[in-house]
Amino acid sequence: MKSIPIKVSIKSASLDWNPIFNSVQVGVDDEASGSFLIIYGNDSQNDSAKISLDWDEWDDLVKVVRKYRNEWEWK
Repeated sequence: MKSIPIKVSIKSASLDWNPIFNSVQVGVDDEASGSFLIIYGNDSQNDSAKISLDWDEWDDLVKVVRKYRNEWEWK
């Protein structure tokens, strides 16, 4: 049986990085009706913020970010 991760930590730029307390975590929430992508901000910049997106919203978000990312990024 193949193991499927239910949450992934994305490393922050913090020098004292910890995968639980200094990262953005992406996971799946399938306890409600349907399945949703959950994004948790577990670092000092995000103060444990959480957002839940259905998969179509996630796909649309990825398209928009891909289109405008370079224009939005401050250099």
